[in-house]
Amino acid sequence: MKLSLFSCALALVAIVASAADDLIRGPDGRIRTTAQHDSIQSDADTNVQCQQQNSGYLSSLKAGSYATSTFHNCFHKTAQIYEFVDALVAQNPSLLTKFPISKTFNGATIYGYKLSKGNAQSLYFQAVQHAREWVAGSSILYSLSYVLDDIANGKTTAADQYDLYFVPLVNLDGYEITWTSDRYRRTSANQVDLNRNWPTPYTNPNPPSVGDETYPGPNALSEPETSGINTWLQSKRSEIAGIVDLHTYAGLILYAYGDTSTPIGNGYDAKFEALGQGMKAVMGSGYTQQHAYQLYLAYGVFPDYAFRNLTKPAITIEIIGSDFVAPASTIRTRGQEIYKGLTQFATEVTKFNGGSTNPPVTTPKPTSSSPSTTKPTTAPSTTKPTPAPTTAKPTATPRTTKPTTAAPP
Repeated sequence: MKLSLFSCALALVAIVASAADDLIRGPDGRIRTTAQHDSIQSDADTNVQCQQQNSGYLSSLKAGSYATSTFHNCFHKTAQIYEFVDALVAQNPSLLTKFPISKTFNGATIYGYKLSKGNAQSLYFQAVQHAREWVAGSSILYSLSYVLDDIANGKTTAADQYDLYFVPLVNLDGYEITWTSDRYRRTSANQVDLNRNWPTPYTNPNPPSVGDETYPGPNALSEPETSGINTWLQSKRSEIAGIVDLHTYAGLILYAYGDTSTPIGNGYDAKFEALGQGMKAVMGSGYTQQHAYQLYLAYGVFPDYAFRNLTKPAITIEIIGSDFVAPASTIRTRGQEIYKGLTQFATEVTKFNGGSTNPPVTTPKPTSSSPSTTKPTTAPSTTKPTPAPTTAKPTATPRTTKPTTAAPP
């Protein structure tokens, strides 16, 4: 009996040791099995095969059915993404235009796309500050496709009230690296976390060092990606009414602030809460709205800076998921969630900024010989006080209830 028990103990130790050998800690800190790790490393190859099986989508693109295109069956490399959206521009020249918004560390041009009906105010949507978050990029592309479809099919859209800016790839260099050598890369080609490189009035008491995936860079706006986008935003500051920064994968709608637990004041906390609740109502029960600091303190994030600088609602959407690597079969599901969220965001922005949520009147007046081409403006009040951040260093500590599958936004 003693020998049998001893043998069992040895067998158990062997099993545990074998299991340990099969576990790998990834660059994001998560422990995965060898099989899971291999699947991550082969994700790019899997999607290249998907692209080969779904080629020919450009010739079949048709207004009113862009969201059903086989382009959305796979994740795509940078050149394919721009090729697809450029085709949408060519088919919708009176609605959609392409423009350069910034440059990357390696000198590549970051492009944005403006969907315009001539509105006075605009909304700005961007994705992929973090290279590995492919679903953020696919979701913004799907949303652009869907809003063009709705316009073509005569449906009411956010574009009836706001012009819409889409920047599908902010971290262009890093995104390319995820396709060639490091699927889990978060940072830019200069090893900087672009979503920690924005100005903040607070100092991180434990600043990450070079090589850390949340390294913020030597100083705020030190990177060409963020500096260029900031310059563009400043040129549009009287026009931009709201901002959304897309990330994966926590199922969260995050709003100011991420770098302090001090309330914003001036009624903004309640406004953000209402905005988040409105978006959650249409995006599904898998999403939760909260102040960003409730996840953990994060210094130098884009929405905090945008809100402080523009005094307009700026949020992060952490798209639902269980990993940065997701099956291509989820592209449309996640894309539909985000399109609903962005559409509702337009409604919530109008309320947040003190405007009317009534749809624009397009019926011509009886005394007019032709319909007016001047669209009603819903510009938010410019008399609201800019929330001044407290000069005291934050004493709040990161929440310990952070989901184990959540990633830094």
